[in-house]
Amino acid sequence: MMPFLFGSRERRLFGAYDPAQPTNGADRAVLICPPWGNEYIFAHRTLRHLALRLSQKGFHVLRFDYYATGDSAGEDGENDYAGSYADLQMARTELKEMTGVAQINFVGMRFGASLAAEATARQPREVASLVMWDPLIKQLSEAAELADIPKNFSTFDFSEHASSLPARSLLLLTSGQKLDVTEPLSTSFAPCKPPWFEQNAQSGTIPRDAIQHVINWLE
Repeated sequence: MMPFLFGSRERRLFGAYDPAQPTNGADRAVLICPPWGNEYIFAHRTLRHLALRLSQKGFHVLRFDYYATGDSAGEDGENDYAGSYADLQMARTELKEMTGVAQINFVGMRFGASLAAEATARQPREVASLVMWDPLIKQLSEAAELADIPKNFSTFDFSEHASSLPARSLLLLTSGQKLDVTEPLSTSFAPCKPPWFEQNAQSGTIPRDAIQHVINWLE
């Protein structure tokens, strides 16, 4: 893993890059978009494990911290939804420049899944595939509160934008939430202990079956 800083002078972001193994001829890249707030902390070990497994399968992988979170610059309360969206776009550009890969795969969890869904819905032809792991969506009125999402943030309007997602998109549900999927979207259920729950993080639980499901989908 190679930790580094990227972005503008005014908005420095922390990134963790895992190069593809082996690197020769690797033309696949994955951008991992993390949850927000406490869920980010609890899910960190799982996403680190996912990045390592993907790099071993020949993917270049970049994880990043949104501005004012984790090891990125900024203070609490200085970020908002538009800023987080801009952070994702900066991370995508950085990964493309680092690897030369034109079409990026997105894997987002919770808030990160909702953010990635909106980003890829706007530019579906520039995306290789999208994995939405237990996304926060407007159908779940309590989801944002459970994830400590600030009130000035929004969540992905699934019913409005699902048809605009990339052709290769996966909705991965592990937390038992039920969605009314009316669009032709691949949906998989991988029942496990959600890694973004505090008690599961403390127990050291890693949802290996769900991680393998993501890897199989991307390959």
